[in-house]
Amino acid sequence: MFWKRTAGLCLILLIAATALAAPKKLPSFKLTDLDGKQLKSSELLGQGPLLINFWATWCKPCLAELPKLKACHETGGEKGFRVISVSIDDPRSQKQIKPFVHRQGIEFPVYLDPNKDAHRRLGGSAVPFNVLVGSEGEILSVTTGYRDKDAKRWAELVAADLEAHPVKKVEADESKGE
Repeated sequence: MFWKRTAGLCLILLIAATALAAPKKLPSFKLTDLDGKQLKSSELLGQGPLLINFWATWCKPCLAELPKLKACHETGGEKGFRVISVSIDDPRSQKQIKPFVHRQGIEFPVYLDPNKDAHRRLGGSAVPFNVLVGSEGEILSVTTGYRDKDAKRWAELVAADLEAHPVKKVEADESKGE
C-alpha cells in the first residue's frame, strides 16, 4: 500500500514539474477600453511584467481585492510592473463600469471583456481572477479568488522577472527622436 501511494505521489509530482517546466504564453485576445478602443493582447507585451485582473461590479471579493491592486499599481509602476483591470460585466451592466471606476479611484487601465473571451482563454471561471504575465509573455501565476498572500507572491515573481529581464528606460531625448 505504501509503495502505491509513493508511486502515485511521484507520478503527480512528475506531471506537475513537467507542466511547470513548459511555460505558457499569453494567448491572443482582444479587449475594449472604456472609450471603445480595441486592444490586442500582443500590445500588452514588451513593457515589463503585467498583472491582468478580471472582476465585475457585482463581485464583493473583487471590491475587497481592490486596495491590494492599487498598491501593486502604485509601487510597481516605478519598477516597470503594470496592472490592468478587465471587467467581465455583461453588456447590460456596462454603463455602470465608468462610474464604478471613478467612485473607486482606479487609476490603472480598465478594459471590457463582456463576452468573457479573454477570461476563458486564460482559464478563468470565476472572479476575481488574476493572471501575472512575465516580460516575455509567459504566464507566471494564475489565481482565482481573493487572498491577501497573493500580492506577496506576485511581488516575488515580478522581482525575479525584472531581474532576468530589466525594463529599459527610454531617455527623454531618445523618445523625442533628438
